[in-house]
Amino acid sequence: MIRCVRVEIRKNESSTLNEAYPAWELPILEAVHRPDNVKVIGEKLIDRAPPNPQDEFDRLVARYGRSRDDNGNYSTHYTHMVYGQIGGAAQLAKAINEHVVDAPEGNLVDDSEEQLSSVGG
Repeated sequence: MIRCVRVEIRKNESSTLNEAYPAWELPILEAVHRPDNVKVIGEKLIDRAPPNPQDEFDRLVARYGRSRDDNGNYSTHYTHMVYGQIGGAAQLAKAINEHVVDAPEGNLVDDSEEQLSSVGG
């Protein structure tokens, strides 16, 4: 099972997103939107196998892209900022493993078909 976080992301004064993401994606969201604009409002478990770390690293690089410097030029990929450019997939693998948990006893698992904002596609 994958531990996910439900977050509110304040994009600007009039736009706030409320979405669920795998917990290892939270530091990237904070890098992209700044920590004060990302608020964890809950957690949930999703009954899915964890993604392949290299595939997930590549997906996150493609999804979040690069930051921009003060002149508007592209800079470092957000995923590289958080997990590193060299060995980043290995660091991400550690983070993924930290958020893979056993199913709790009883029927506490959300096995609905709600789509996550990410996780393998």
